[in-house]
Amino acid sequence: MQKKLVFVFALLSCLLFSLTAFASEITDVRWGVDKTNVLRFVVDCDKPTGYKITFDGNTMLVTMEASLSGKVGRLHKIKSDIASEMHLETTDGKTVLKVPLQKAIGGKDYKGFTLKKDPVTKRPDRIVIDVLANKRQASEPAKTTPAGGNKTTANKTTTPVVSKSAYRTSGGLKDKRITLDAGHGGSDPGAVGAKGTKEKDITLKITQKVEELLKKKGAKVTMTRVKDVDVYGVNATDAQELQARVDVAERSAADLFISLHINASVNKNVGGFSSYYYPKTSHDARIATAIQKRMTSGFGLDDLGIRQANFYVNKRSSMPSALIEMAFITNAKEEKLLNSNWFQSKLAKAIADGIEDYFK
Repeated sequence: MQKKLVFVFALLSCLLFSLTAFASEITDVRWGVDKTNVLRFVVDCDKPTGYKITFDGNTMLVTMEASLSGKVGRLHKIKSDIASEMHLETTDGKTVLKVPLQKAIGGKDYKGFTLKKDPVTKRPDRIVIDVLANKRQASEPAKTTPAGGNKTTANKTTTPVVSKSAYRTSGGLKDKRITLDAGHGGSDPGAVGAKGTKEKDITLKITQKVEELLKKKGAKVTMTRVKDVDVYGVNATDAQELQARVDVAERSAADLFISLHINASVNKNVGGFSSYYYPKTSHDARIATAIQKRMTSGFGLDDLGIRQANFYVNKRSSMPSALIEMAFITNAKEEKLLNSNWFQSKLAKAIADGIEDYFK
């Protein structure tokens, strides 16, 4: 009898461990208000997660089948005319998002849906909840506030803007118009490392360093973003957000468009640099090659080469462009490097030098 009890206990322990090991985890929670005054909540999860929406009086409860990462805050202030804060509570492997609303709302005043993990844009599995109770018509004036409360003044359009002048590909850096795109931002963190490092934060830091170096060399630089915001807005589709970045380059009649990203892989041992291009001109592969050569000449990291890819920003920009993957955030060694100022500065110099090589 005692042996049977030991066996049953061991079996239950294994089952409990299995359920715990495969439970979902919430890695980030954000909010935003779009130009039509829709309040949106976005919950990032490390795998597909079930949820349900209920109400306790005027408080909206979103119960999710997931634990909550210790890096996610429990109380968040909200700037909205229907809610001022949200709370997160977790127990028994479930997490409840509680949002006290200013008024009672009906079934047509909110909606929820899930978005699958996108390996191209590196967005994780997400639960999205929209509160539509105070929605306005798009024609009414309203400020757009991306997740976290940062304002953005990007022109909201998905119609490609045609460059008004031909791009230049030689003659040195002086007076060349270059658009730099810090990948992800705002409601989109990009890839996240084991230590919690967010791609959007590192790409912005490195891109700002590249900007400074290029300006010192006489180039005229425009940035798709200079802080942690969505370029289009928090409620944008992937196409709208990416087109908004391309439009920055087109409006400035850029000679070159460079998008900076950090790679990720399920294999934590994979690392190195890679550069991507779309062959819409005879110069796209050349700029990717110039930057890749500089990046791989002084760091001791793997050279994964240049690759042709159908990335939106490369394909839709009228001028030569490249998308640069600056190491792997999922590689422990490289995540540590990416967080160091000296590595960011050295990598920024390599990219700036590669751009200068391209224009020689």
